[in-house]
Amino acid sequence: MKLIDNNNIQIGVFASNEDSNLQEHQMRLEKIKNELLKYGLTSNQAKVFIYLGKHGPKSGPEVSKSLNIIRTEAYQILHALEGKGIITAKFSSPTKYLALPFEQAISALINTEKEKINTLAKEEDSLTELWKKIPSFTVETNEMENERLQMLEGAAPIYSKIRSMIKNAEKQIIILGSEKDIARFHYADIFETISDSLTDVRMILSPSTALPDFLDRFDKKKIRLMSIEKTGNRCFIIKDNNEAILFLRNATHNSDSVFAIWSNSKSLTDSIRTLFDYSWDSSKTCH
Repeated sequence: MKLIDNNNIQIGVFASNEDSNLQEHQMRLEKIKNELLKYGLTSNQAKVFIYLGKHGPKSGPEVSKSLNIIRTEAYQILHALEGKGIITAKFSSPTKYLALPFEQAISALINTEKEKINTLAKEEDSLTELWKKIPSFTVETNEMENERLQMLEGAAPIYSKIRSMIKNAEKQIIILGSEKDIARFHYADIFETISDSLTDVRMILSPSTALPDFLDRFDKKKIRLMSIEKTGNRCFIIKDNNEAILFLRNATHNSDSVFAIWSNSKSLTDSIRTLFDYSWDSSKTCH
């Protein structure tokens, strides 16, 4: 199915036209564009890739005109997408560019990100050694042990912090969140880092009336369900009563928009722990 008639190509893939039958398609394409940003593409790179994928081979000037992008920028984007391995150039005059099939393009982007991570991992030891060789001019004081606060935005840095907390936990991890929050943790493999040596791992799903299938492997005695809440905007994690992550924007928002604060503040951690204990007593068992 064609999204845009060739005679009406100047409308553009992402045009906003309420009278057009393209509106539903445009909403879907906008969602795909936003998802492609997670794979390292810029907004305009994602637009160009989608345009080529849905319209077939196009020249630089055609891309520029249809997407209202300056011609020099259009060529820069095309060359960048070529470099990422998700579009190819046809031997023609003028040169035309063609997007890879979507599945192949996503695989190529994923493999590129994996290579970056592998390269960074290989350089970790040498970089650490180099850091140690640089003299330090700081003097440790009591201020360095003071209570701290860190703001985290986006799923990646937040989940990385959660994994670190769980990995370093000695006694206890407690979690409260909606089923959608817990599902995101599950699919991000966060629970895989929970050690069998932890004596106390407890979780509250709120709001929820049934245990989701992906939690079947957990001890049902350590999970409770709280159905009295109407919204699912509360989510927090506490480690050993000395660190806490509190979501200010949780899974009710998309992955790029989630926002949380981490702190080792005793007063904050104690307050959140009190809330958890009250919720635990007010919730229902699921076994």
